[in-house]
Amino acid sequence: MSRKGTSPAFALVLMVLAGTVAYVGLAGLDQGLRAARGEGTPGVFTATALSCVQHPGHESCGCDGTFTADGGAVREVTLHAAGRDTCVVGAEIAAVDVGADTRVYGPDGSREWILSVCLLAGASLVALWCAIQGVRGVRGVRGVLDRGPRRPGAVAGRGRTPG
Repeated sequence: MSRKGTSPAFALVLMVLAGTVAYVGLAGLDQGLRAARGEGTPGVFTATALSCVQHPGHESCGCDGTFTADGGAVREVTLHAAGRDTCVVGAEIAAVDVGADTRVYGPDGSREWILSVCLLAGASLVALWCAIQGVRGVRGVRGVLDRGPRRPGAVAGRGRTPG
């Protein structure tokens, strides 16, 4: 039984998807790493509202409020990864603005970088798999060409005559 290789069209679609996933992972990596290290503009987050949603096994909360940078600039944002214990309406929490449009991070940082790294690793594995399939396909075609035609009485090989 012969094993067919991956079709070039399928490999192309996989590569485009892998490229898209890698782009998303790369786009968030820099901000995720800055958030993990607590690098950015320090300031104070003041909570104005808490909204939580119950999921099976855990609760997800959003903490909206204002961020006042040490330089005095104020803007409306969400405190990333806040829970009922950290988001008390009216409370002031030390926070860092790492450049995200709508959120700031608490003093404990963030683990968002892990998702970015997983996306990049997954995209790399798909690209590697497509490359391996492509090499196998080229070897398979080369092997068929090396063997030559399989008709009775036909000359086999690379232009050699029997005898």
